[in-house]
Amino acid sequence: MDQRIPFTSYDFWAYLSAGFLLLFAFDSAAGMKLMMRDSWTVVQGVVAVALAYAAGQLVASASSFLFEKMLVGRLLGYPRNVLFGQPKAWKWVRRCIPGYFEPLPAATQKAALAKGSLVGVNAPGEALFWPAFANARTTAPVQARLSDFLNLYGFCRNTALVAFIDAGIFYWSFLQPEGPEEHLLWARIALVVGIGMTLRYLKFYRHYAVEVFTAFAY
Repeated sequence: MDQRIPFTSYDFWAYLSAGFLLLFAFDSAAGMKLMMRDSWTVVQGVVAVALAYAAGQLVASASSFLFEKMLVGRLLGYPRNVLFGQPKAWKWVRRCIPGYFEPLPAATQKAALAKGSLVGVNAPGEALFWPAFANARTTAPVQARLSDFLNLYGFCRNTALVAFIDAGIFYWSFLQPEGPEEHLLWARIALVVGIGMTLRYLKFYRHYAVEVFTAFAY
């Protein structure tokens, strides 16, 4: 992003956007409508951005644990393993999201492992990922693509978590006495968005690893 703007692309897509979505849901449920005002003073704008950024940072920490450590790490398997035919998930899960579990072509796997053997790594996994990642950082076009995928999967991951939280907030608001009828619709929309963005996160998270390993292999 423009260097005059004190935020990187990742700050905007992964933190600020998620933070504003979360603040909007709380604001709507509370009926304050502070986020929907027609005009903002400079101070109000700075405070809103600061709160959104802080909220986005908290969301990122939570989503990293829930999606990367639990969903991917514990249930599905990390792409660095899945791409080499080592998934963790049950068969029915693999049938539901087959795109995530598609391995690299056998020749690409063999080429990447051959490169890994030159630095003493003979099996797929985290130990192979790091020399592959170090190699990717030496090539500008590959590094640019990795940056794009990082922004995309960070945005999707954090937005997915915020969408699930917002669905709960809007549904709770709907259940209150005289709760707005439209909040039930917003809850349903947020739930669908959460599911959709989770699938998009998995897609871009896998693409990130694909880029690392294909650049390493060839």
